[in-house]
Amino acid sequence: MPATAADIAAASRDVVVAPWSNATIAGRYPSARDGSVSPAEGFFDAIADAQTVINARGALLGVERRRFGVKTDGVAWPTVSTGLPTATLVDSEQAVNGNFLVSRIEIDLENETTTYELFG
Repeated sequence: MPATAADIAAASRDVVVAPWSNATIAGRYPSARDGSVSPAEGFFDAIADAQTVINARGALLGVERRRFGVKTDGVAWPTVSTGLPTATLVDSEQAVNGNFLVSRIEIDLENETTTYELFG
């Protein structure tokens, strides 16, 4: 399929970068992107559209999240039919007190334990 004039015009425009950063996260994890400052690639007709998308992406990625592995005594069968499983984790040693998404459930019938991977 041959390129149209619109395709050629779109491909020959100058590159524009829509920035987003979080100083708190960048200060706490200075090598989180392996020292790379190259932007995430995207293609938009207007810089305003690119800025809207990168702001939404930053809102998702810029929030600090933690992951925990929790093992229970006894087998705990989750009720996944009621919706997305969540768990409340309270651990003063890790300074945690909040709700987390259950991202993985491993039930060990032989040892009668259940291990949850919590993310949030």
